[in-house]
Amino acid sequence: MISGIYDAICRDGGAAVRRADTLVGASGPHQVFYMPFGHVERSARLVIVGITPGTTQLEMAYKKVHELHRQGMPRDKVFRAVKAHAAFGGPMRQNLLRMLRHFGFAALLGVHDEADLWDSASQLVHSTSVVPHAAFKNDKMFNGSFQEVLASPALRGSFERDFVGELALLPADAVFVALGPTPLDALDHCVERGLLPRERVLGALAHPSAGAGSQVDVYIGERDPETLKPRDPVRGRVARLLGNAARMRAAVAALGGRGAAVPEVRSSTPSATSPAPTREQPPAPGRVAPAAHAATAPGGPGPNGRLHATVSRGPKAGTVLRPHVHADGCHVVSPTRFEADYIRLSVDQPLDDYLRRGLKLRMSAPGVAPSLISPDSIRGRGA
Repeated sequence: MISGIYDAICRDGGAAVRRADTLVGASGPHQVFYMPFGHVERSARLVIVGITPGTTQLEMAYKKVHELHRQGMPRDKVFRAVKAHAAFGGPMRQNLLRMLRHFGFAALLGVHDEADLWDSASQLVHSTSVVPHAAFKNDKMFNGSFQEVLASPALRGSFERDFVGELALLPADAVFVALGPTPLDALDHCVERGLLPRERVLGALAHPSAGAGSQVDVYIGERDPETLKPRDPVRGRVARLLGNAARMRAAVAALGGRGAAVPEVRSSTPSATSPAPTREQPPAPGRVAPAAHAATAPGGPGPNGRLHATVSRGPKAGTVLRPHVHADGCHVVSPTRFEADYIRLSVDQPLDDYLRRGLKLRMSAPGVAPSLISPDSIRGRGA
């Protein structure tokens, strides 16, 4: 079947995109079309995982197959050349390069520039997707959850046959980077099944698609989340984006890259089995709510020991607030007052980078309930 599809692409190029004779699977609203990305980079040190190739990548790949076939290139070399040309191609590659450069992946992989990964150093990167062939739902590029992948026979079949099947062909020391939450959930699924060591999964970048809006800017710290428009959907992703960025910096730094020593976040988004988050309720007017958790962090040594704020009005005016320590041993920073957006950080992790990004810090004092304090009101930063 695959041979017949390949012959059709060689003959018709871009005209064969999403035709009946290039369909490899369908179930319910889902369709999966053949993608000529069969080459596996067996010397790869970095594996980049998306959700699925889209129409732009399909068109680029099919046209390239047609072109190289006419030049007489053998099929195995066509697959490698097409993957280097079209994988995460189009406008999304520029966003992907911005993020890789931000974390210093060139230094990590020993290349001159991250763009070399799609040129002279293409042997160091393996590009793949949760559904490696191009998946669509109701004629639109599939952009759903990993749970939806597992629930669809067509999508799950491609995931287990094409994605899981190639894991054993990759080097044992290759590290994996997800593009967004769905690929990260897929990698976690593979870790839980014993198919990947946990330490090989570095975390998630923001999805680099051209239609992703401002989320790449927020993710790499080039845009203050407070400047997002009220209806920008990225507002609802800020906590996850910043948490994933912190995890990536820590992972790259641990591997010897130039990533800043920003801590790994314990939990950036609720797990699939977690109960629904609840909104934080402010204390009733005119009374002080009891402290919700454990003791307030003392001043003094430690990365956050000098951070403090002072109550400016009310019966507690003059009281010095310190970073609050929750029962799980974490500090909390957040872009909003809602618990769903909380980013939990170990008490031995520096908080300065988060405060510079404009996140508020939960602080408290004996007799004063924990509350989120703006970075502008916090003293002792950078000390």
